[in-house]
Amino acid sequence: MALAFLITSENLQLLSERKVLKEAEYAALMDAAEVIEAARREAHRITTDAQRDAEQRRQHGYRDGWAKAQAEHAAAQVSAAAEAERQLGAMRRTMANIVMKAVQQIAGELDPDIILEVALQRIDVLVRSEPFITIQIPLGREQAVRNLLDAMAETLDWPRRANVVVEPSLEPDACRILTPSGTMEVGLQAQLEAFARRVQAG
Repeated sequence: MALAFLITSENLQLLSERKVLKEAEYAALMDAAEVIEAARREAHRITTDAQRDAEQRRQHGYRDGWAKAQAEHAAAQVSAAAEAERQLGAMRRTMANIVMKAVQQIAGELDPDIILEVALQRIDVLVRSEPFITIQIPLGREQAVRNLLDAMAETLDWPRRANVVVEPSLEPDACRILTPSGTMEVGLQAQLEAFARRVQAG
């Protein structure tokens, strides 16, 4: 009777009614069993490698996805911060404009000489030690400014060495102080613009 084989997941089983196999038959059977076992091991290795590769790809995908999510989150935060900064800048500009208009309305009702006197009083410490001072004023203000300086020299010991010069290009409420140390704009509009810049800069 011919030999018959039963291949299982574990080994190769021999189905035969004969209890004794010839040597050649046994050798052939062993060779076949080894081939099948080698094939089974190779199939197992391929399956294991495929599973490991799939897991690695999954892990890489997870890490890539996490990195992408982090990058998107960071980009969203940067965008939100930029938008908040833009809104804050707009609020600062609006606030500066409101304050400037309010001060201009109030100052419009004040005597220009009073405004200039206050400005000069504020820079008194800065110019007191200067060897000479030049005050540039607009047209039509020369006599009023000289009178103001004389009064300040009497009451505040303001430097009498200030040289008053008319500068036609200046605005009506402008006043420029020149010293060896530098130039200062002390007119109302210049002060308001400086205030607005500070507010907008935060």
